[in-house]
Amino acid sequence: MFKVLLFAILAAALCLSPSSFAGSEQPKGRQGVYLAPGWGKLSFEAPPAGSYQLPIVDMAQGGKVLNTDGDEVDLADLIENKISILSFIYRTCDDVNGCPLSTMVLNKVGDKLSDEPLLKDKLRLITLSFDPAADTPEVMEEYGESILGDSETDWHFLTTNSDEKIKPILDAYQQSVVADGVSEDGIQRKFSHLLRVYLIDQKKQVRNIYSLSFLHPDILINDVKTLLMEQEQQTKDLAATK
Repeated sequence: MFKVLLFAILAAALCLSPSSFAGSEQPKGRQGVYLAPGWGKLSFEAPPAGSYQLPIVDMAQGGKVLNTDGDEVDLADLIENKISILSFIYRTCDDVNGCPLSTMVLNKVGDKLSDEPLLKDKLRLITLSFDPAADTPEVMEEYGESILGDSETDWHFLTTNSDEKIKPILDAYQQSVVADGVSEDGIQRKFSHLLRVYLIDQKKQVRNIYSLSFLHPDILINDVKTLLMEQEQQTKDLAATK
């Protein structure tokens, strides 16, 4: 349902034809609005998994967040022992290349996991809202259900109690978010923010940060496989030394 609704919104906003998503490597709306690579096919072939190494960028950080039941949990516990893909969003974002893009890409990653059960058990998707006033646990639960449907993807939709609680988490990940006021109807808050999605390994190390140009499900899946292959090799090397 989410995909249908999202496509309908995009088509109306950007005057897109169905072919815009079908085969174009750099899809554009009829009014010339550029759509990021994540919406279509890559213009290049993603490097095969295991043919490259991912450096350690930084240590991932935790912080007190709320799950869809309203229970307080630590983000650090959710990124432990699994590879995680972490995305910061606000639900009412209307920038086609912002939050809707990151959610759609994670959704496509989740779809791909259905054909790869071993990968599915080792990957967790996390979407954390930085608009706690609007994105309450109940709202995030409905949002998650509209996206997941019957999917069994390990995907957590989180929020916080207040702006004060989300700020140190945003700062820790160097995620710039600036409140721009409210929408024209005076109801919804609007934000300016950088699109950054984080790949975190099983040791809570940030291994990649995806910006607009490289946020694509094919790239994410190959990066996850690369980390799993790295872990497998490290396990073999450790066993060989005993």
